[in-house]
Amino acid sequence: MSEQHPHSNSLVVTHQFNDLDRFAQAIKSMNIKEGSQLSPGGFLGTLNFADFGDLNFTHVYQNQVAQATGTKSADHIGFVLAFHPKLTQVSSHGCPIGKYDIFGFDPTRGVDVVVSKDVHLVMASVNGRAFHTLCEQMGYEMGQKVLQHNALSLHPSSLRPLKAYYQQITHILSTQPSLLIQSQMQSIIREDFLPLLINTFGNNAQKKQRILKPFRRYSLIRKAEEISKSYRDKPLTLQKLCEELETSSSALSCGFQEVFGISPMAYIKIQRLNGVRRALMNTDTNTKTVMNVAQEWGFWNASHFANDYREMFGELPSKTLRGNLQ
Repeated sequence: MSEQHPHSNSLVVTHQFNDLDRFAQAIKSMNIKEGSQLSPGGFLGTLNFADFGDLNFTHVYQNQVAQATGTKSADHIGFVLAFHPKLTQVSSHGCPIGKYDIFGFDPTRGVDVVVSKDVHLVMASVNGRAFHTLCEQMGYEMGQKVLQHNALSLHPSSLRPLKAYYQQITHILSTQPSLLIQSQMQSIIREDFLPLLINTFGNNAQKKQRILKPFRRYSLIRKAEEISKSYRDKPLTLQKLCEELETSSSALSCGFQEVFGISPMAYIKIQRLNGVRRALMNTDTNTKTVMNVAQEWGFWNASHFANDYREMFGELPSKTLRGNLQ
């Protein structure tokens, strides 16, 4: 569903997706280069978006574990909160994100996030110039040094009013999106929300805060990801991967379990399956078959591949290929 006020440039959109790539591409506040589904089953994602020009809100939810990498807007600074319905995990640039953390605000870093299933992410994205101007007016100095950590742990009591506002916006987006088209409502939100965000963030940034640190083996995991890409259509064993990384299988396995919750070889297989899916959705069916594409990603046994693909995405690869014709 898409609604637009006839006398403004504001846009309010609510949409559901059954494919991760289309879901990721629709998140306008981020230029997602690549999204991967990491848990098996059919995908369902919900996107709610409200654009007020200098301020916009994005609410995303998906029913599967997902990984996304990409770039951020050069003009806006994003402040993201994760809402955990239960004990789940979100990480950004290898740093585990807790329920009292706000993250994503370093404009010089790209998008690098792993989100567990059934987590709601809500981002307020503010025009950088407007943000810094209002910071100065309110007596805060928010230079690059403050923003570069990309994540900040807040005291529960200081976060509570801001978190409640995020939840209120999310509720309106989900249940009454037409309210956000009204210019009066937009003015109220701008006048109330931005000072609250800056006060909450600024007060906490000025205190001595716990700096969020990445998982101990995060850099090792990133190197393993790069090596696995170079073996895209070739066999790669755990032993071979460890030899190239000059590390032990236990260290590598612990690292992947920390970051992704799965083993190194399971992760590599899943990434290859995601690669096949992206290719099938963009393949000229007159020139390539399902197995042509599968072999480009290192799958040589047709029946094993089809079973693995169906288990991962809830449909046969032939259905994905047919779907790209519609």
